[in-house]
Amino acid sequence: MLKNYFKIFLKIASRNKLFTFLCLFGISLTIMFVMIFSMTITRITTGTGPESGLKRIILADRVKTMTTRQKKGGGYSVSSCGRILCEDHLKKIMSPEYSSMFAYGEWEFIFNGNHQIKRVTRTDAEFWDVFDYKFIQGRPYSREDVENKANLAVITRSLSQLLFGTDDNVLGKAIRYTSMDLIVTGIVEDPPPTDQNATGDLYFPYTLIPDNTGSDIFIGSFRMAFKARSPKEFRLIRNDIQNTVARLDAADTTLTVFFSGPYTQLQKMMVGYGDPEEFSLGRNILKYILIALAFILLPAINLMALNFARIHERGEEIAVRKSFGAPGAVLRGQFLFENILMTLAGGILGIIMSYIVVALLGNSLMLRLSFFSNVPLTFSFSIVVFIIALITCLIFGLLSGFLPAIRLARMRPAVYLKGGEL
Repeated sequence: MLKNYFKIFLKIASRNKLFTFLCLFGISLTIMFVMIFSMTITRITTGTGPESGLKRIILADRVKTMTTRQKKGGGYSVSSCGRILCEDHLKKIMSPEYSSMFAYGEWEFIFNGNHQIKRVTRTDAEFWDVFDYKFIQGRPYSREDVENKANLAVITRSLSQLLFGTDDNVLGKAIRYTSMDLIVTGIVEDPPPTDQNATGDLYFPYTLIPDNTGSDIFIGSFRMAFKARSPKEFRLIRNDIQNTVARLDAADTTLTVFFSGPYTQLQKMMVGYGDPEEFSLGRNILKYILIALAFILLPAINLMALNFARIHERGEEIAVRKSFGAPGAVLRGQFLFENILMTLAGGILGIIMSYIVVALLGNSLMLRLSFFSNVPLTFSFSIVVFIIALITCLIFGLLSGFLPAIRLARMRPAVYLKGGEL
């Protein structure tokens, strides 16, 4: 039976080429966007390069503080974590395997007459234990180097080639950064552009830059990364961190503090820049599921309209088959089968198109993750992404074919053959 349905589908598809083209175009375009988005998000959340161990890392980058008198008025301050908070409290929590504090910045300079902008990351020594950088040469700076405020730096291969014309025999050379001469101790591979945390071109001890936040222990420019021995320990680490912040908050009766996370990379992306105390993972997941369904539903409605036109086109064939006793369930099943075949064909075309678009335009097309973060479209084959594409095709086929199939099965052959409506 399915073989016969398949033959009928091929004849119908070849008979009305415009209809087939419109169906395949709408389906493939939708699947292409779903695939590109899924591949890029999967690459970001699973981690590559220095973030290859991301499944064991949770991250914190925001603190919200509110003075007691501002509670009713709604005034508050939101920033990255303070140096004192990270250095004297969060890093001393024992539940993570490693804890690291780091801060980002930009370095603008003129080199050989050209204006350059490079990323600067101030880190502690544990940064190199949390993130898996690949060292081409040399070593990272140690904990003693950080404590002693040693003028040392780790640079990427691309920065080494820019400044020195090579990445060989660079160790021990100096880089002039603002008013400091930093001695190169190591060269690492450039982080991929999809990495959201382990980024930078120039890395040096955070202690080289004085802290200018005064006595405010919560407000600053640092982020924290906690590496667990296993993802099962995330809950314990979160509880220890939140309990530490709660004790600090209780010690200051003039202040109320909300500490964001720490979260996994996926959770952090979902939180965005909303209020950390109001974040609900379940609610955000539901929100994104509804957005995805709406994205799928719009082209499905267009395809449904085409399917109604297709039923009218095949009205005589359907009426004759019903006159000879074809059950409505059989006709519904055949129509849904044909529709799913059409969506699968469009889905395969969409998957191929997604890889072609990423290969040709991946570096020039950007996916906006937040106000501060854009990443290029990225190829990343994953069984999860493939399953998402198949499920999308199935949903697409069912949504666009269900109502037309019901309409088809309810046809009254005698009425239609006499010139009536379906």
